[in-house]
Amino acid sequence: MFRRALPPTSLLLLLPFLLSCGEAGGLFASKTDPCSLMTVADAERALGEPVREGISTEPMTCLFQAQRHEGNAVTVQLDEVSGKDRRTWFNKERLRRDSLLIPGLGDGAVRIDSSPTLSRLTFMHKDALVTVIVASTKQNHLGESATVLSRTVATRYGATLTATLPPTAIAPPTDHGVKTEPIPLTAPVALTQTHPAPSGTQIGPQKAATLNPASLIGTWHTRVTQGTAQHDLLLIIQPNLEWSLSSMMQFEGVLNAEAGLWSLERANTFKGLGWKGTYRKNSPNSFSSTGSVQATWTRLSIDQDPPHIPAELWKLRREATSVPVFQLKTVDPDLVGAWEGTGTYAGGSATFVWTVKPSAATGLLIVDTLRGSVQTKDGIPQLHPVQKQQQRVSIVALHDRGFTTTDGKTNLRWSKLRPESVENRQL
Repeated sequence: MFRRALPPTSLLLLLPFLLSCGEAGGLFASKTDPCSLMTVADAERALGEPVREGISTEPMTCLFQAQRHEGNAVTVQLDEVSGKDRRTWFNKERLRRDSLLIPGLGDGAVRIDSSPTLSRLTFMHKDALVTVIVASTKQNHLGESATVLSRTVATRYGATLTATLPPTAIAPPTDHGVKTEPIPLTAPVALTQTHPAPSGTQIGPQKAATLNPASLIGTWHTRVTQGTAQHDLLLIIQPNLEWSLSSMMQFEGVLNAEAGLWSLERANTFKGLGWKGTYRKNSPNSFSSTGSVQATWTRLSIDQDPPHIPAELWKLRREATSVPVFQLKTVDPDLVGAWEGTGTYAGGSATFVWTVKPSAATGLLIVDTLRGSVQTKDGIPQLHPVQKQQQRVSIVALHDRGFTTTDGKTNLRWSKLRPESVENRQL
């Protein structure tokens, strides 16, 4: 029945959205008829042209098609089966780069305008999801039409309405021979800062509509794994909204160092991926290295914290472990110990801590640091680096005791560390 009702092109446009709200089996046994949530007059106001009566195309999907242009249609989809957790999908939708949060509609609403001819809005009410899709090649401003229509659907469904759209956003066209009814207006929507809800009622992270950058002041941590390498990231945002972002990568291996030549074979990697170079002893407490790691090294005393690495980041490192050495290796006795160095490697400038044991087991810690300032664009705080060629990062969601950032490709969830003394740290 669905295939006969829509031409193939419209089916291709609508099908991904109809399926995105969950598996087909989760749409059965609902208590509400989706066709009862919308009238022909509602659909006509959204499309700006005469519309046929709604028909059920799936167990919980109702379709209203235009009389003259069947490709233009309004769809209502309902997913309210008990025992199904829809929050994970809903929160992912809210964190998409192309999503638009709609305040004051149900327990949360997100709209995605995928093209000039298709707009989809989904709102959550208790544990149910309701999706309204407006598709038209004739109508302009489909996003606004989808929002107005969703508010009407939400009212009939019993969802909470706490705000309305401004008058400029809901004026449907009247030049298609359709009699339109006035839509009551009240105060326009005012986007406010989003605060985490109590743990008993919170449904997930909230995308930041507007956010006071001062609430970001503090020390934040996240962890990322890439292949066999693990990165600890430390973000410190100062009261003046300047920030430093430090990335710590730590790996272990086996060292061979003799007669001015060194080579390091990393553990848990393919053979041949090791690093190598030359070294020269400058004094009993310093040496320099070239090759894969070019740095000047200073010996650390027992239990001394490296002075050039943030204390909070240093505390997150793994304690040194013994790496099995299956082959006879030679280690220059003068290099045994713990060393801090500054210099460069394949990833650029960095600070290093190199631990060398008499057994030839070794651990290398690499810390990269970026700096910049917090700037706000369209109500969204962004981490702008000092160097313009580096990617800026947006803070797109708030959650309990933290937030989520994205650079458009990777999302990172940050948690706040306990306050540490950073008064003497210079950015």
